[in-house]
Amino acid sequence: MKLIKHIIFVDVDAETKLMINSLTGTMDEIDLPIFETLSAWKALDNIIPASDAEQELYDNLKKRDYLVADDAEETKKKEEVLDALRSNHAHDRKSCRSMTFIMTYDCNFRCPYCFEGEANIKRAVMTPELIDAALQLTDDRLSNVLLFGGEPLLPKTKPALEYLISKIPDKTLDIITNGYYLEEFVDLLTTIKIGYIMVTLDGAEETHNSRRYLPNKKPTYQKILAGITKCLESGLTMRIRMNIPEGKVDESTRIQHELTARFSEYNDLLSFELSPMLEYTDKMKNEMITEMFCSSIEYDYAERMKRNRALGSTTPVISALAAGTPIRPLYSFCYAHENVMAVDPYGNIYTCLVTVGKDHMAAGKYYPTIEYKENSITNRNIDKVPQCRECIYSLLCGGGCPIRLNDYSDYFKPVCSSIKSQIHDLLPKLYKAERDHKQKAVA
Repeated sequence: MKLIKHIIFVDVDAETKLMINSLTGTMDEIDLPIFETLSAWKALDNIIPASDAEQELYDNLKKRDYLVADDAEETKKKEEVLDALRSNHAHDRKSCRSMTFIMTYDCNFRCPYCFEGEANIKRAVMTPELIDAALQLTDDRLSNVLLFGGEPLLPKTKPALEYLISKIPDKTLDIITNGYYLEEFVDLLTTIKIGYIMVTLDGAEETHNSRRYLPNKKPTYQKILAGITKCLESGLTMRIRMNIPEGKVDESTRIQHELTARFSEYNDLLSFELSPMLEYTDKMKNEMITEMFCSSIEYDYAERMKRNRALGSTTPVISALAAGTPIRPLYSFCYAHENVMAVDPYGNIYTCLVTVGKDHMAAGKYYPTIEYKENSITNRNIDKVPQCRECIYSLLCGGGCPIRLNDYSDYFKPVCSSIKSQIHDLLPKLYKAERDHKQKAVA
């Protein structure tokens, strides 16, 4: 038997490496002597152990599916994985279980880092006619609706929101809002099924007010906090997001601890999502994620995810380490490549929330007629990206995020830098931090 080609070796330190089987999601720690033996075995088509120690290693590799009879068997194993992923992907695309309504691009904030840019100059609001047209794209399998913007909870969007609720009274609503008008909407929100309400507080009050303010620079922190308080008191599930600038991880985690203590009686209703700024480089993000990971390392997996859900929403390998879950293979990078729709007040369909308001990145139209683009995010998967078909990383990254290409003429190009950065830079830092913490706990 021989070693599979789908092995990724990751340096942890001078004496330790990780070995990842990207076909099965298996990850094992090995020492330098084992790595040297495996390096010699990689060139062999038929491994013959030369000692008892090598025989034990060989047997363990076989149990962990690192060995195959030949290349044909490995190809067959990969095709079996892909067939299962294709089947699940095709099944998921048959129905729209989740739809996002961009109630308006208008926003009462002027956050300088807003990824929607000047989309707020589009002031239209969803109308009953548009809501009805959008719901025609769904069927009885629709279970979840997300409200987004702009800002979805504005006084002028309330009639449209009430109409939407009347059309989907049994569906669960999630809301991503700046939180400024939460107090004014809480009476309505307590009458419907709410999954969660995400509100952004960017760290301490002074930091937040310097980044998230009204057009006249009026501060917003205290009003948002009052809205969060009222929602929690009313039994609504809240998720507080923090967009963290460089050098502010300590401040953000401190505020997260303070808010956890302040709202301790609502522990079951409150979670957090702390994430580096969207536009940062992989290196900057990795450094910040490592710092955030270490700040929560003392907690068990469940509590760690409550304190920062963002740690469990990166690539499968990092998410598995942070959340204590198995490494799951990917056929496409994220939800945006499946049948998830975001509809706006101009008849456009998007699939990724980062792209909304950018007409050239729309996946199609739902009004006045229904039409879809072939060259769009929703059609992207590792079968559609030629370079991914033989890549040993593809099942761990799903082809990567095409938004990073900054080339929207072709969505079927690979994006490799992010997964390699996470596997070879971020993963060893997190793994070493967790290993060292466990060793100190035992000592």
